[in-house]
Amino acid sequence: MTGKYTLLLILSLLISSLLFSQESHHEDSHGEKEEFKIGDMIMHHVLDSHDWHITDIPKGNGEYTPVALHLPWIFYSSRDGVVFSSTHGLEEKGYVAHHDKLYALKEGAHVDHTHSEGHSEVHLDDHWIEENTDHAVSIWDFSLTKTSLQMIIIGILLVLTFGAVAKGYSRNDGQAPKGIQSFFEPIIMFIRDDVAKPFLGDNTYRFLPYLLTLFFFIWFSNLLGLTPFNSNIAGNISVTAALALLSMIMINWNGSKDYWKHIFLAPGLPKFLLPLMVIVEFIGVLTKPFALAIRLFANISAGHFMVLSMVGMLFIMGKGGESVVGATAISPISIGFTAGIFLLEMIVAVIQAFIFTLLTAAFLGMAMESHDHHEAHH
Repeated sequence: MTGKYTLLLILSLLISSLLFSQESHHEDSHGEKEEFKIGDMIMHHVLDSHDWHITDIPKGNGEYTPVALHLPWIFYSSRDGVVFSSTHGLEEKGYVAHHDKLYALKEGAHVDHTHSEGHSEVHLDDHWIEENTDHAVSIWDFSLTKTSLQMIIIGILLVLTFGAVAKGYSRNDGQAPKGIQSFFEPIIMFIRDDVAKPFLGDNTYRFLPYLLTLFFFIWFSNLLGLTPFNSNIAGNISVTAALALLSMIMINWNGSKDYWKHIFLAPGLPKFLLPLMVIVEFIGVLTKPFALAIRLFANISAGHFMVLSMVGMLFIMGKGGESVVGATAISPISIGFTAGIFLLEMIVAVIQAFIFTLLTAAFLGMAMESHDHHEAHH
């Protein structure tokens, strides 16, 4: 048991030192070291981007070679129509990317790049077309970002995983589950018996595929977001909002006539109160998916902020790489808290997937319930 904890500590030290080396070499345009800003570091790791940065390899003389996956730009421009381009080919096509946003360049403009000891700065003020002018170019960006790419990767992983589970069911028909099937079968049964059935009853198998997909997509996303070099997609509000929107559509599309009657014509209310109650009930329809989206986003983001803050203590105490003694002194505390929060985040990953799925099933069951069904139970 001691050996396992020793191995965990060694791995944590290696990861921390790798991060320390990557974050401590930033310089300004004059070649001087910039003061380390933990907020910028956290935002760099959390926010979505068109470039999937992996690491930096030292070249010597204070210079580094970035290792990153540069995703292609795919966008529609009112000036040129549909444009496909690599990041390095944008300027040749008359566009430039600045802070992950596209701008159209003026005709004949050439962007100036100044380099100082490996640092590149782009001066754009006099080169791009202002958005509020008569010559403004409308740009609709449909590019693949690291968040959308990770969603595709998770989708492929789900297909491969549960394709193997399905083959296991066919191969072990009538026998005890084996291999990957034995791991996922209790989880699938739990979602069916303890999440779907209590709320959906006879409609369980109708909505079980959606609920299982929802649960495993969120769970896999949360777990992969905790691994190095992966994007934290559940910490992206657009992703959680999209999941909540799908659930809202599912809930309201399958709502019974009594569900809609309760919203637009609540029984037993004076007529003069009906307009007010319609507004209140309609707000309730919107707040349910909003709560789903915010709960998942906030819990997953908070965990990542805490982990990155603990790692950032190494850079703060190490003064951006200048004080090895300071970084070494704080490392036991930083690594200890980081490991503890990381283990907690692994539990939160499955809990948040469970809560999102459970509430979706509960809201769906309430929307489908009719007075006849309710009276039959009594």
